This record gives sequence, structure tokens and C-alpha cells, in this order.
Amino acid sequence: MANSARLILVLFSLCLAAGGTTHWMDIARGGFLPYGDMPFPINVFWTSLALLDFIALALLWKRRNLGLLLTMAIMVADVAVNSYAAYGLGIAFLSFAPLQVQTWFLGFVLGAIVFVWQRDIGRPT
Repeated sequence: MANSARLILVLFSLCLAAGGTTHWMDIARGGFLPYGDMPFPINVFWTSLALLDFIALALLWKRRNLGLLLTMAIMVADVAVNSYAAYGLGIAFLSFAPLQVQTWFLGFVLGAIVFVWQRDIGRPT
């Protein structure tokens, strides 16, 4: 694997690990479905990221294309849900910095995915 592709996968992995860890810490502090002041679907989505982020991270290294698709889906959904929570529901803690970082990461994922996508699935990663 080229060094640039490895660096991109490491950056993806670090961001997914940070996100997943944040949600695990929330669960440790607040129990299962810790976002009780949020609408139930948002609570379920944010809680599910504790697992989904780490599943995507593992897949990036074991089944790269599947991991890339899951990472992309997670980030599109995360930015959409968090944008709704911030701007539709007026949740102040999401309104700028965290949402901007997630949006930046989404842009990075969408822009960098072409550099790490495995065109020849038969070759080792």
C-alpha cells in the first residue's frame, strides 16, 4: 500500500476512534441511550455511533472498500443529524466547532476516498 493511502487510512481511523470513544464515554457517564434530552431517533443514532465508528475503523483495514462506504455513510448521516440538531432544534453545543470539524472530516472522506479505493479487490491491502 502506498504511503499516502496508508496515511489517509490512519487519519480516517483516528477520527473514527475519536468519535466512537466520545460516544462510549457518554454511555459510561449516562448509561445506555445517554442523550435523553434529545429526540429518541437522535439518541439512538448517536448511541449507535459507539459501535458503528469502530466497525468502520476495523473494516477500513480488513475490507477496505466496505469500510470506506460505511465511513462515508456514517459521516453523511452524522453531519445531517447534527446539522438538524444544531440548526433545526437549536442545540447550542453543536452549533459551530464540533459540527464544523465533522463537516471538515466529511469533506476529507469524500475527497480522499478515490485515493484509497481498491479497484482490484483481489490484491492484498
